[in-house]
Amino acid sequence: MKKLNTKQKVVFALGVLGVLVGIYGRFNAWEYASYFPFFYSGSAMMWIAFLPQRKSCCNPFKRKAVQKS
Repeated sequence: MKKLNTKQKVVFALGVLGVLVGIYGRFNAWEYASYFPFFYSGSAMMWIAFLPQRKSCCNPFKRKAVQKS
């Protein structure tokens, strides 16, 4: 597991908290519409924390300079 910066740690911690609230709601008979948004958004935030930094991202659709011959 790579080292995470402070922002990534905060996003990951909020994601874990959201998943825990979703699981708590699931087992305490909350309605589906009440617990699922917490669980879904929490799991997405945990995944987002591990995306590569913007600096290291490559964009395959970025226009390249046209070379004149």
